[in-house]
Order: sequence, then C-alpha cells, then structure tokens
Amino acid sequence: METFDLLLTMAEVAVGLAGFSAIIVTLNRRPIREWDDTDQLNLRLLIQVSGLTIFFSLLPLLLQIPLSIPDTWLYGLLIYGLIHIIDVSFFLMNVTPETPPVFRNSARTGFCVAVIQLIVFGVGTTVWQEAVYVFTLFWHLGIVFLAFILLLYQIRHAPKSNSSDQS
Repeated sequence: METFDLLLTMAEVAVGLAGFSAIIVTLNRRPIREWDDTDQLNLRLLIQVSGLTIFFSLLPLLLQIPLSIPDTWLYGLLIYGLIHIIDVSFFLMNVTPETPPVFRNSARTGFCVAVIQLIVFGVGTTVWQEAVYVFTLFWHLGIVFLAFILLLYQIRHAPKSNSSDQS
C-alpha cells in the first residue's frame, strides 16, 4: 500500500508545480503569445507533463478497482509506455536546430525510458513493472521541475562567442 501513497504524493507535487506555473504566467508582464519559443516550450512541457504525471499517478488506483495488483501494474505500465512513447515521438519529430539541447537530450532519454517501460511490460515481473512505473513517474516529475526552473529563471544557453571579438 505504500506505493499507492507515493503515487498520491507525486500527483500532489505535479499539481503544485502546475499551479505555480500560473503564478509565473501572471507575474510575467508580457502575454504568452509574445514569449520567446523557449519559454513557450517550457510552459507547454510544464503543463503537459504535469497532466501526464497526475493522470498516471492516479491510474493504478483506478485500475486496482477491477483488476488484481499484478494486473494493475501490467496494464498500467502498458498504457503508460504506449502514451509515453507516442508523446516523446511527436516531440522528437518537431525538434529543430533551435531547440535547446536540454530539451533534445531529455526527449532522447525519455524515449529510452519509454522503450524500457515496454520491455519490462513484456518480460518483467510484477516487482519490476511496479518499479519501472514509479521510476517513470519520477522521471516525469524531474522534467516538470526542470521546465519549472527554466521558466522561472528564464535560463538561456550562453551566447556563442565570435572569434573576431576576442582579438
């Protein structure tokens, strides 16, 4: 039962981070449509991945009603893995050279996490399925936190130095 308590806590953290994004949007003097692409991407990731984290934190609790515990983790991991791989694939298809490296690297790593989810679904035991499910939720919470920090502090990659400027 401790895992289900952890899932509820993760959902609460995701709700909190998504709620703080509203404060950031409110405190910003410019309308969202005037934000640069990086800030819009941060906001989109923060809200979208928070929503996914909330949903998938609550899914095992809902699946537990009609299913046994092993089946809860089995089908939960399958659903989560498929949604995760589809979401990351769409993001990777829309990556441009202007996309900050932190997002490209996070998406590539997220794709690997999604593949691991599907592998463990196919060949893993219930313990492994539960562990990978919870690990993926932590992964998504990390992405939400990263997007929150990047949006809050408006962190940008350093400008490229021109060799002619140094002479």
